[in-house]
Amino acid sequence: MDQQNITESLAKLSQETELQKMLADEKMRCDMHKTNYQTLKAEHTRVQNDMKRLQDDLDRVREEKKTAEEKLQSLLTKANKELAEHAGQIADLKSQVLTPQKLELVKLKISEDMEQPFRDRLTQVCKDLDHFREGYNKLRYENTFLKSEYEHEQAERKRVMEEMKSQHEAE
Repeated sequence: MDQQNITESLAKLSQETELQKMLADEKMRCDMHKTNYQTLKAEHTRVQNDMKRLQDDLDRVREEKKTAEEKLQSLLTKANKELAEHAGQIADLKSQVLTPQKLELVKLKISEDMEQPFRDRLTQVCKDLDHFREGYNKLRYENTFLKSEYEHEQAERKRVMEEMKSQHEAE
């Protein structure tokens, strides 16, 4: 029995050693899993922090983008308004540009404006001339009438004088 006991003991011991080896292996694997878990947990926390930081950055960038878009929209509206004003100014300037036809019209207007006082003066002088001519013709007619009356009166006086002279000589 001793041998059997020893064999059993040895088998038991061998089993116990085997079990202890397995237990030690299992403990080592457990420790390794625990270390891996701790590492993964730390990595997960770091990744979550990075993700939160990136999410905050993304939100900030979105806000900046929104602000920039609003600013650009404002600038675009302002630029379009200025463009419309400039287009209006260009249209005004185009209407003010002297084309050869407009230049001729301006020249004609200026010459008419310059000549008008002289025309008015000429018209007035012509009216005065007609008035003086009428006065002259009237005076000439009166002069001719008076001359003819004078000659008639002289002829009458001469006749009366000759009659008186004849009568006086007859007396």
